[in-house]
Amino acid sequence: MTPPNFSATAVLKALRDAVPVMAVALILLGLWYLLTATLYKDKGFLVPAPQQVLVALADNSATLLAATLTTLGEAACGYLLAIVLGIAAAALMAQSRLLERSLYPYAVLLQTVPVIAIAPLIVLWSGYNERSVVIISLIMSLFPIINNTLLGLRSTSHNLVELFALHNPSRWVVFRKLRLPAALPNIIAGMRISAGLSVVGAIVGEFIIGSGNSQGGLGVQIVFAQGRMNTALLFGEVIAATLLGFMFFLLVSRLGHLLLRHWHESAKA
Repeated sequence: MTPPNFSATAVLKALRDAVPVMAVALILLGLWYLLTATLYKDKGFLVPAPQQVLVALADNSATLLAATLTTLGEAACGYLLAIVLGIAAAALMAQSRLLERSLYPYAVLLQTVPVIAIAPLIVLWSGYNERSVVIISLIMSLFPIINNTLLGLRSTSHNLVELFALHNPSRWVVFRKLRLPAALPNIIAGMRISAGLSVVGAIVGEFIIGSGNSQGGLGVQIVFAQGRMNTALLFGEVIAATLLGFMFFLLVSRLGHLLLRHWHESAKA
């Protein structure tokens, strides 16, 4: 009898949480329609009406689906690499202050150097292919994971560290059983930030690297839609890219909730 009650409660809670989001979406959609019906009437080449965007999406659904899957694969590869390399780099820097002072400035450079400035080098080394896009996605999404993970590893309670020290554990045991679990909320926070950045990086990489024809990810499709002055399709592709990044964020948030819900205050709340 408990599962049905729990299921009904979960459905009601999901509906309750969705109502404000849907209300804001409807308001924005109404404002968009009102804008195209008044200020931008007969100017669909500047701001198309919502129904025009829907028609453009329906007419190009196959191409958009293929492009979305391409960008999804590139962003996912860059994001997973960023998670692995970011956590590994932060774990290494957390071992000593000397390592942190030596390596952390180079991690900051990943955030401060414009991707456009180093894109020619990436293309020169890797070529005009999806691998270059993955590298750009990796670069854009790596720093938040390094920074937040390092912060979490450095913020472990001293009382717990001293308690562990009473049993004379190895450094690996302390890291695996104490520091890494304690840093998990910070790691999830960094992953949330990087989730959207990985998609942005993939699309920026497609902008920079481009393609020799109309095939490619969402970034390539956006460039071709802009070149054809197909504003309705351009709007649809931007919406698709936005929803893709939002999907990444929701998946990471859900994963974080599952990992933290039984012991961390943020997930309990």
